Amino acid sequence: MSTIRLGNTRLTGADGVRAIACLSVILHHLSQKLMPPAQKPWVQELQSVLLLGNSGVSLFFLLSGFLLSFPFWSAYLDNGPYPSLRTYTLRRAARIMPGFYVSMLVCLLLTWRLDIPMEYLGRRIATAFTFTSGFHYTTFFLSDLNGPLWSISFEVFCYMLMPLFMAVLFMLGKRHSFGKALLFWVAVFGLVLAANALIHQWFTPGEQGRGWDYGQVGGAKFWMPNYNPVGFFGHFTIGILAAGITNALLQHQPAADRLSRLGVFDAAAVLALGLAGLLIWRMRHAGEFDFSLQQQPYLFPVYAMLFGIVLFTAPFSRMAGRVLDNRFFRFTAKVSFGLYIWHYLFITLIEKYGLQDYHFAGVRDVWRWLGISLTVVAISYAAATLSYYLIEQPFINWSKGKPFFRRKPKEQPAEAAA
Repeated sequence: MSTIRLGNTRLTGADGVRAIACLSVILHHLSQKLMPPAQKPWVQELQSVLLLGNSGVSLFFLLSGFLLSFPFWSAYLDNGPYPSLRTYTLRRAARIMPGFYVSMLVCLLLTWRLDIPMEYLGRRIATAFTFTSGFHYTTFFLSDLNGPLWSISFEVFCYMLMPLFMAVLFMLGKRHSFGKALLFWVAVFGLVLAANALIHQWFTPGEQGRGWDYGQVGGAKFWMPNYNPVGFFGHFTIGILAAGITNALLQHQPAADRLSRLGVFDAAAVLALGLAGLLIWRMRHAGEFDFSLQQQPYLFPVYAMLFGIVLFTAPFSRMAGRVLDNRFFRFTAKVSFGLYIWHYLFITLIEKYGLQDYHFAGVRDVWRWLGISLTVVAISYAAATLSYYLIEQPFINWSKGKPFFRRKPKEQPAEAAA
């Protein structure tokens, strides 16, 4: 396990942010099962904070925008050629499709074997495997057993938009500059907000059958258009802007080194993390959209912007990045995709076929809830580890021209190695 590298650049802190995103989403889902009125006041306060862990979804989009746009920024600022779309597409497909498809197939098999009725089944299957499910509320949730899979189609949509906009940027004159690129992406962010406003105006669903009382389809109808692929590209764009700032700092390495020695980047990263935590604390009793732009979820755009600051300061920090990229967070980041696509399936199976009181706000005993939660986390880590090494990593290796299963080289005797 090592810090994320893109070329010769160490993106310290990215693993830590990914781990925070993943763990906060899992804690959000687990905390939904605890009955608030039956708890002591301090437990209720903690639970209200954990329930805002769903904001970790925003961080996944932020991170994807940051990491995937980084090579495009590097090529642009170095006046290099536009990066290979074939390589980009192949690596994205290899990273997402194998694990996601296996998870979907398992969900479909369980739906069939357990005889679970599912509305619009054919339509949901077709859109799931083509990553187009996020464009209509009837297909928004791919499976009644694994709700969080909804975000994958949003991610894929963002994967497609980013290189298209980058291609436009590369065509805007032969003289490449950070200032021009920054203004371009700020304009793109504004364009996204304008498009999102039109989506709210033209595509807000009717009220009939809208709400969580009508199941997942009704819940998706309630969520949309506050949750839509175009709006979520705004979260992605903040990550793209953070990647641009990081590249600009790398272009001025001596100045960045001086600021690093003065502790400026550490202070900025710690301040941003502290403000993000304070924001979560202050909004713990607020409504979902009480602090948001355009009724977007996850405290948009402030929460994403604060972690965007973390992403472009941590690589130049002396301590903050290393603390974020601790060993546990690095491992969690490595298996984070598996954690995300598997953990809720286990929660749902326990709810439907395991424990009678394990449902929304159903568990009264906090210690019993804690024991169940730790069990779910342990099972999820085991499944995610298997998923990474047996399903995800072989295809990642293949996309990079390496053997599916790479054997570790045998250790040489000390004399031979010398």
